[in-house]
Amino acid sequence: MFYALDLLIPIIGFGQKAAFAPHGGGQWLAYGLTAAGWVLATTVTAGISRAISRP
Repeated sequence: MFYALDLLIPIIGFGQKAAFAPHGGGQWLAYGLTAAGWVLATTVTAGISRAISRP
């Protein structure tokens, strides 16, 4: 669970990336979770900034 959170949340690091090194299909899943985390963080940031800038 913490490994998935470590990959999904790009800002906070739990140190699981260094402790666990997946191979094969698991490595591609890790890449996908990392990309999804960055997209999620960007979307949340854009949504918050838009909500704040509304008159």
